Amino acid sequence: MAVANVMTALEYGIRTVDSSVAGLGGCPFSPGATGNVATEDLVHALHGAGYETGVDLRKLVTTGQWISDKLGRRNESRAGRGWSARWSREEQKGSK
Repeated sequence: MAVANVMTALEYGIRTVDSSVAGLGGCPFSPGATGNVATEDLVHALHGAGYETGVDLRKLVTTGQWISDKLGRRNESRAGRGWSARWSREEQKGSK
């Protein structure tokens, strides 16, 4: 829902939003809070909508997976998980 809200905000001229790699964050006062909108999800949506962000999605996704692995937690970015899986499959096919 957060990505949809950001995309709607763009229609109203908002150009600055907060996000966090791999969706890290949350609220200690709200048990079960998943965190913030994942930057990977937001950049993926922005690129899909034709916006130029200047962000290298591959590097962003790699960073999100790295920090998630280091913290021992699930990467909350759907786009990040999807792109990681796709690139992994492509690398495996290329090495055969």
